[in-house]
Amino acid sequence: MKARRFPALIVRACATLLALVALNPNAGAREKLKVLLVGDSTTIGNTLRAVNPAGPHLEQMIEQLAVVEGLPALEVINAGKGGETAQRLLGSVWYEQAIAHVADVDFIFVRLGINDWFKCKDLKGEFPRQLRAVIAQLRQDHPKARIIPSTICRFMPPPACVEVNALIKEVAQAESLPLFDLYTPYDQFLREEGENTLNVRECPLAIIPGNYHAWLKPHTVFQKGWGGRPDEFVVKVNDQSLDPIFGHIQGWYSNRHPNSTGYNLIAAETVKFLKPLLRDGTSKGNQP
Repeated sequence: MKARRFPALIVRACATLLALVALNPNAGAREKLKVLLVGDSTTIGNTLRAVNPAGPHLEQMIEQLAVVEGLPALEVINAGKGGETAQRLLGSVWYEQAIAHVADVDFIFVRLGINDWFKCKDLKGEFPRQLRAVIAQLRQDHPKARIIPSTICRFMPPPACVEVNALIKEVAQAESLPLFDLYTPYDQFLREEGENTLNVRECPLAIIPGNYHAWLKPHTVFQKGWGGRPDEFVVKVNDQSLDPIFGHIQGWYSNRHPNSTGYNLIAAETVKFLKPLLRDGTSKGNQP
């Protein structure tokens, strides 16, 4: 009986499938590698979602850029939450609902530290210990995932960001984890292209001359008060388009949350970081 010959197309398809399985044994029969983003408002993008609800948002940007770069297909789940700190995340309902039980996670990016800087009474004494506790919990809940601590984007004054990022780097080294350095390219872009190129614009509607209010209706949202601020209508803009008209108003540039340009930079750097890991097949969990 003659040996049966398979068409070349089928042979190539089988070879590709085997290569993907070898690249990531955790994925098994899954078509996409799963990436989980853990962080604060600069991860979930509350402000951008308010001014541009249709997106694309960070998770979609990463998925799309991965395809463009020829990487395996990704499913990116954004579990960021506004105001998040390492301490608040641990044991929270949000962690239990949005993070703990996500199945088959391959990579977890952890970007915390901004709100910790604002809220910790002893940053050096509290934040590293709390961040390591978050990492330990993630390891327990997702033992097969590769955990990747990330430096923060430039949100506070540079010296404060440097202080926080030094602590994140120390934790990554102590936990034998790779460090995703987002701060350096983010900071470099701001220095080269302008200090306000990557952040949204926001100010209370009340301080803008009344003759502009109707015209600004597409950019106006009602915002619940927080941190001692009152409930009020605010103008939020995703880009630089209104800078020539309102750039002189005090506080117009004070919201440092990323705009779409900022999130495209974060997405591009994330994909750039993932590329060698995916090609080297190092998506397996990293236990010390």
